[in-house]
Amino acid sequence: MQPDLFGTPGPAAYVVPYAIAVNTLRKTLAHLSSASVWPLDPDMRVARLERTMPRLLAVLPPDEAEDWRGRIAAEAARLDAQPDPHRIPE
Repeated sequence: MQPDLFGTPGPAAYVVPYAIAVNTLRKTLAHLSSASVWPLDPDMRVARLERTMPRLLAVLPPDEAEDWRGRIAAEAARLDAQPDPHRIPE
């Protein structure tokens, strides 16, 4: 049998502590709620909503994660309905 070419697995990937996840979700929701248009440019929007949010929600109990997901989705839908100040006119 061939030995493992990559050695033994290293330590587990960083897992966001629960308190930091909830605090970040609160700040993000407050930031979105207080805005009349998207406060993030499109690249940051993708980074925050599609990359960061899933990592934060993953550490929460399923029912709590679903609640946060719904609240943030509602704010995102509200902001999506507004004209995008970052859109370049054609």
